[in-house]
Amino acid sequence: MRHSLLLSGEQADSFIKVLAIFEKKQVIRSVEKWQVAQTARNLATHDYEISYDEVADHFNTLQTLTSTLYQIARRFIIYCEQELGICPHSPDFSEEFYLITE
Repeated sequence: MRHSLLLSGEQADSFIKVLAIFEKKQVIRSVEKWQVAQTARNLATHDYEISYDEVADHFNTLQTLTSTLYQIARRFIIYCEQELGICPHSPDFSEEFYLITE
């Protein structure tokens, strides 16, 4: 995200400002919701619980966030195409990606 802002000529000296700009551009719906999703993702990759109930709860939470993350990814790709003229090099995944993120 930070690199796409640099390519568009925007400046942001912290990632929270990057998120604020993308919230304003409606790529993300809210900074707070993005941070919740990112925190849940980070916990999934770095926290090694031994309680199966806690692990199940965590992955159930991630499942509820999946749709939000897909929507952000779709809006970010659209932003890159419209604002920067950048699109995926190969269309191999595009049709499936747009079907999943609708």
